[in-house]
Amino acid sequence: MSQWQVRKEGAVEVLALPNAAEVLAGLRDGNFLPTDEVKGPTDGDWQPIETHPTFAEAAADVEPLPPEEVDDTHLDMNPLIDVCLVLLIFFILTITYASVERAIEVPEDTPEGKGTPRVEYKDIKDRVFKVVVRMDGERPVIKIEDKEVAKEQIFKEMESVINSTGRKEMVLDRDKAVPWGVITAILDAAKGNQVHRIVYNQRKRD
Repeated sequence: MSQWQVRKEGAVEVLALPNAAEVLAGLRDGNFLPTDEVKGPTDGDWQPIETHPTFAEAAADVEPLPPEEVDDTHLDMNPLIDVCLVLLIFFILTITYASVERAIEVPEDTPEGKGTPRVEYKDIKDRVFKVVVRMDGERPVIKIEDKEVAKEQIFKEMESVINSTGRKEMVLDRDKAVPWGVITAILDAAKGNQVHRIVYNQRKRD
């Protein structure tokens, strides 16, 4: 039985095939390259498939795969996305801080550096309504104009007081131990009701 031998160009390993048709099939399927070497049963030496008389015509029809083109216009968006995410987080934190800063009036120091002058309630009681927050054990007690209200009712009760009295300023009298979440709810309600000014009176817990 005649036998054909195929090897990679310059390689030692040899693949034996029963006939030329198998070599031709391997060439067309891409298993062999036109530059691989072949040796037939009557050949005296190895020669490239593309120059062998039996396969030269078929090898010419096999087009080499085009080299992969590098797209120089491709833009890697990952660094840009990372920068945008960092800027987004920065803007969110900045806006959040600015909102809290607008909601809380920070007392200004006097030019003499003596601190904020004390405000007496009797001097402003005609234009303010009073919100008192105390701790009853572990439970915060909220009173608006001496009326105890639940945390969920702060906005409506404050709205009712403002509509009935016309007072748009507020005195917030609170214990130091009152949770910040309760204070935030009161400040949000005041902002929603367009309170013009908030005067703070903080007391230490007994």
